[in-house]
Amino acid sequence: MTENNKINTLGIMVCYENVKRSPPFGEAGFFAQLAIEGRKWGLEVCVFNPAKVNWKTRTVPAWQCRQNFWEKATVPVPVLVYDRCYYINGNHYLKYKPYVSKIINDPRIRLLGRALGGKYQTYLILNEHPEIRSYLPETKRLVHAQDIWPFLRKYTNILIKPNGGSHGRGVIAITRTPSHFLLKGRTRLNEPFSLRIHSPVELMRWIEQTIRHTRYIMQPLLSLFTPDHRPFDVRILVQKNYRKEWETTGLAIRVGKPNSVTSNLHGGGQAVSFKNFLHQHYPFSEAEKITSIIRFLSETVPPFIEQNHGPLVELGLDLGIDQQGHVWILEVNSKPGRSIFLKTGELEVRRRAVQFPIQYAYALLNS
Repeated sequence: MTENNKINTLGIMVCYENVKRSPPFGEAGFFAQLAIEGRKWGLEVCVFNPAKVNWKTRTVPAWQCRQNFWEKATVPVPVLVYDRCYYINGNHYLKYKPYVSKIINDPRIRLLGRALGGKYQTYLILNEHPEIRSYLPETKRLVHAQDIWPFLRKYTNILIKPNGGSHGRGVIAITRTPSHFLLKGRTRLNEPFSLRIHSPVELMRWIEQTIRHTRYIMQPLLSLFTPDHRPFDVRILVQKNYRKEWETTGLAIRVGKPNSVTSNLHGGGQAVSFKNFLHQHYPFSEAEKITSIIRFLSETVPPFIEQNHGPLVELGLDLGIDQQGHVWILEVNSKPGRSIFLKTGELEVRRRAVQFPIQYAYALLNS
């Protein structure tokens, strides 16, 4: 309970669209766990849509979880906000941008953390760190279709992906051969596809159509596969604790389907234990070296991004390990999921993943 015995409110901000569902937002299970944990610390947790705020009365219709049931009530606009807004496309983002901006810029509202910009913006931040830089694959913006040619000449195999996308949607590998171009990846609906294109003109037309309404980036296609050709990456969850310090909550491996481009769970990937996977696929000395590098990145990346971006509450770091054992930073996400730790059976990690945001919120409200 807070020192003055007052119930404070933590508002979870979501940009939901599916009003036919009750409650009308995703992550309801996670939010319910936050509500239970919140009460232990004297925090009332509610879920609200920034577009529904009545600024004249400074109230908002919100959802509150009581005894495992979600109830709707009008509450004062929370003074502390946990941003869990996900945007399904550019139009969704633009629709909610003015509402979210009003929350962010209100002097009476404090955010647990400020959302990161796109992948390219995060790359530019990390590229300023002399030690982190060597773990970053070269990343360029893909503004026009012709931008791919210098990159394809340099790398032969490249990867293009939405600057603000998630779950592997829209990620496409392009391979140049003497006779054609092979495209393989996932559509914006997250469905796998494979396509062979025989002329540069046709490829230009296809790319122009793909990037027309979405900002894309391009990177070399790294060889991040198990011996049986399944893509994999390392997901690390790093969070602020009640001491307002960064702490690594857990690590796990995502393994995709054979010959798939991505390892995302939403695209049919599997979650496996980090330690088991490492010792299964690498000699002991190499596993120790990889673990040491991952520990370094877990400890170095979050404070450096925060120093150059602004306050953060948690980060999901997605790392790749190529066939030479080199570790690569693939992505950094300021709104990470937690389902991977349920799938690996690491319930203690999952428990801490719920506790830390509440404990950090309590620390902010009492400082």
